[in-house]
Amino acid sequence: MMFNWIIATIPEEVGIAWLDFYSIGHITFGIGIFLFFSFFYTIQTKRGITPYFSLLFVYICTFSVLIMWEILENTLFISLGIKFEGRLDSLQNIFTDLLLGNFGGLCTWFFCYQIVERDKNIKAYYAFGITGFTIWFVFFFILRFFTLN
Repeated sequence: MMFNWIIATIPEEVGIAWLDFYSIGHITFGIGIFLFFSFFYTIQTKRGITPYFSLLFVYICTFSVLIMWEILENTLFISLGIKFEGRLDSLQNIFTDLLLGNFGGLCTWFFCYQIVERDKNIKAYYAFGITGFTIWFVFFFILRFFTLN
């Protein structure tokens, strides 16, 4: 294939190409991690208390978890034999995974700011987050199924 170095089309290219079916999972992961950490922010905001930390700190925590995940994925998971195909990700794949995870986190941050800060509607924010997380998660499994079969 002509663009296999950009998008993995067979399992042997997963982790080597810039994008593979796990890339969508990293968007989902970014959304989920930001939702988790923003819980501590939104609870304080809902009660009318100044939050312990800002949404910037929530984003920094999200980014830190994404980096730790890539380190664990390419060290511990390989040594335990649970990493897909049992090989290291390429640098371009790691970069893309971090970029897409950050994209998920930043989109969630944007909606958190728009919905929680402006409208004080925490239920709508978490409804958006859980819906977005679920849609990306289902899309990931559909893509994974068609890529591996």
